[in-house]
Amino acid sequence: MKRYFAYTRVSTVRQGEHGVSLQEQTAAIERYAARKALQVITWFSEKETAAKTGRPIFSHMLTLLQKGKADGVVIHKIDRSARNLKDWAEIGQLAESGIEVHFANEAVDLSSSTGMLSADVQAVVAAHYIRNLREEVKKGYYGRLKQGLCPYPAPLGYLNCGQGKPKTLDPERASIIRKAFELYATGKYSQQEVASELARLGLRTRKGEKLSKNAVGRMLASRFYIGELYVKKVGQTFAGIHEPLVSPKLFERVQQVMSGKYVLRPRSHRFIFSRLISCRTCGRSLIAERQKGHVYYRCLQRHNAILKEKVIEKRFGVVFSTLRLSPKESLLLDTILKEKKDRWENEAKMHVKVLELRSSALRQRMERLTDAYLEGLVEKESFGQKKTALQLERNDAERQITEIMQGNGPSISRYEKIVELIKTAYPLYKCGLFEEKRDVINKVMSNRQASEKALVFTLRFPFSEIVKRNGGAFGGARRGASRTWKRIFEQIGRRLHDSKYQADGLL
Repeated sequence: MKRYFAYTRVSTVRQGEHGVSLQEQTAAIERYAARKALQVITWFSEKETAAKTGRPIFSHMLTLLQKGKADGVVIHKIDRSARNLKDWAEIGQLAESGIEVHFANEAVDLSSSTGMLSADVQAVVAAHYIRNLREEVKKGYYGRLKQGLCPYPAPLGYLNCGQGKPKTLDPERASIIRKAFELYATGKYSQQEVASELARLGLRTRKGEKLSKNAVGRMLASRFYIGELYVKKVGQTFAGIHEPLVSPKLFERVQQVMSGKYVLRPRSHRFIFSRLISCRTCGRSLIAERQKGHVYYRCLQRHNAILKEKVIEKRFGVVFSTLRLSPKESLLLDTILKEKKDRWENEAKMHVKVLELRSSALRQRMERLTDAYLEGLVEKESFGQKKTALQLERNDAERQITEIMQGNGPSISRYEKIVELIKTAYPLYKCGLFEEKRDVINKVMSNRQASEKALVFTLRFPFSEIVKRNGGAFGGARRGASRTWKRIFEQIGRRLHDSKYQADGLL
């Protein structure tokens, strides 16, 4: 009895794992072999597309056939053997050399010219099908790109929302990805250091793995994060409709650092409180210096202002410890913020409706004024003055609607930023990076001055009120937590309109 190989194929690994195509092909070949009395000695199964040449298992099988290891091969269908004409030509050469080629589901005989012609036609149709499918996929791919939609999976920091919808920011990962750009843009962190910091912050891939240095490099170079869709294969960039995660200015700074065009001048020492404390006598910043294993901050003009770094750390540490929130307080802040957010949104909707009615009424008045002018009931000069006044009033209403819809003014997002700072002030000072620690000191304290060996400063609002929530600056009887925090929120709301408060840098 002659010996034969059997070959089955699916286009993707997913089809092979989850589909039934391989099993169906195997069953059909077994029935055909039993009917024709063919002995199958080896099975070859592949999970590769036949649109391109170079399938490793298929090529290995052809080599064994050419070496005479079997008398022929049984394949499920023609399109399972080849969907490109080069591979089909090799199958034709096998048949011409006397090696039998059987197709379990197609009655073609490659040993005859008529059968070969019929098989050639089917092979050409299979190749044409792939070409046409490729063109349709390409058309749909670029069609999505031109609409500003991303046709591939969302990168870290974004979420997939289904076909035909833009990617949305991931509420858990977006801020961490933005932090990676901000850290690298300083020029003080390598890609490996950024990867380590992201791991410390808890960022993981969707498979639960830490980001590698190369993954961080690819992420920092992706234009997707500034709202663009870049196709490397053709070198084209499309405008995306998804929300950018970082600003173009920050992205360009990151690219400069990556290319070596932006180099931060190396510093032999970095002192945490440099330029953060001034001399009370002359107003100049204290200069840090290391002596006998200790760091001192002293006035350059040789005034008596001199402080040990450990003394400053201890004093600041006591203040920040009073800003540490308990889990109940954090939950209470979230609850109060949600209540205010719901109320603000309802009030904003009502205000928008009132403004829309006002705008519509003004438009109607302008139309009636125009009709009166055309009928000669209003003088030209009077018409122009009244029309201008009505137009200005309508423009003001439209401007207010736009501001509310875009979230300008004392919007919920500004409250959310302040609440986030309140909740993270202590952990940032305690465990934050060098720049984060300095930044939170600037935001929490002002007028930091040294007089001889004394350190004085002022707490910015709302931190000046938060430290009092236990009845005193550094402890005491506890008041009703809910009432205290609601009072602080009300004060924040009143001060959002205060330009001086906004200048403090909290917004």
